[in-house]
Amino acid sequence: MHKTLKDHWLARSSRRRWLQGAAGATAGMALAPSSGWAQDGFPDKPLRLVIPFGAGGSDVMGRAFAEKLSGLLKQPVIVENKPGAAALIGSEYVAGQPADGYTMLFIGGGSLTPILIKDLKFDIRKALRPVLCVARGGMTVMTNSAVPAANVQEFIAYARRSKGKVNYSYTAGSMVLSSEMFRTRLGFEATGIPYKGAGQVLTALITNEIQMTIDVPFNYMPMIKDGKVRPLVHGGQERSPTLPDVPTLAEIGIDDLIFAVSYGIWVPAGTPDPVVARLNAAYNEILKLPDIRQRLADAAMVPVGGPPEGHTKQIDIEQQMWATAARRIGFTPG
Repeated sequence: MHKTLKDHWLARSSRRRWLQGAAGATAGMALAPSSGWAQDGFPDKPLRLVIPFGAGGSDVMGRAFAEKLSGLLKQPVIVENKPGAAALIGSEYVAGQPADGYTMLFIGGGSLTPILIKDLKFDIRKALRPVLCVARGGMTVMTNSAVPAANVQEFIAYARRSKGKVNYSYTAGSMVLSSEMFRTRLGFEATGIPYKGAGQVLTALITNEIQMTIDVPFNYMPMIKDGKVRPLVHGGQERSPTLPDVPTLAEIGIDDLIFAVSYGIWVPAGTPDPVVARLNAAYNEILKLPDIRQRLADAAMVPVGGPPEGHTKQIDIEQQMWATAARRIGFTPG
């Protein structure tokens, strides 16, 4: 009898210690970082974020992400601008760096599209691997207040009756292709005029030197608010957060045309999966921050995030978009 009671007491005591130990372990697990944040040894030195463009535009957004990433990873994140050759110089530089996650690329997804760059031998999907799609948006079709058109249907009617009098601007091949596809699809004539940058385009637009531009709306927002520039239709997959009243192409019945734009983070091909997962988790945390989401909204971009594979799908959408458009109008890069 005494032996049975003793055995029973020992059993209860042992079970109590086991439960206490289990509870402690559970609490420890709750306080411990998730596996996506606990990659041993990474990072243990400064990182670099390469932006293949000059100051302004995507450079501003890239620097904002670098600052937040530094705080999360507890390591400096140094921004390096390596502009030139339509983003090719900076992209090739990152592709040639060690595949350890310490050198990243911040770039628009459709920038290095073969149909837009003559003799492009650099394949971004083979030389680099995506970390995540930061955000996506689109280019907007805009006119000026001197053009008698309050919407895209009125603009088309105006352009059709104004043969030889409608000009559009471009600073890159994507803008030429977008404009040519738009006018061909909707059946009006227009002449393309090259400019060096958005500042020149804006001046030309408000002075009626050009009657149409297709560009990301960020640089035009002050003139849009003043009523000097009029957005007609947005080319993104969803409405622009800064122009919520402007319909998309699909919403006005043009569902076979899109002017998509995205930004993403890339690392050299061969970067280990745990390192990519670590960076992916960090950038997804950054995308939750209110000030970052506001910055993206101000730039007419919608935050995306998610797994790395999501950016691959976005790139496929953009490259297919350009390829289809080029075939339809017989466009070849100069």
